[in-house]
Amino acid sequence: MAVISSENRTHAGSCVDSEMTRQGAVAAAYAAGGGSAAIAAAIKTAEIAHYRRIIASCKANGLPFNNFTPALVDLGTGGA
Repeated sequence: MAVISSENRTHAGSCVDSEMTRQGAVAAAYAAGGGSAAIAAAIKTAEIAHYRRIIASCKANGLPFNNFTPALVDLGTGGA
């Protein structure tokens, strides 16, 4: 599990919950099958949702989020 640490307990909890959700979505993508392109698309969708949840938590808790926007750019979303 990727760990995003924060002294803000609310944000830290949101990060753990998001990571668990992301891992569940990735596992479900593999379980559903459908070929490598379908699996890759489902994983990409899970990754995008994860980083958007993290950024939303940062914004809600008054924390910087610029460390996470490059991941969204890399995933082809253009950022937050």
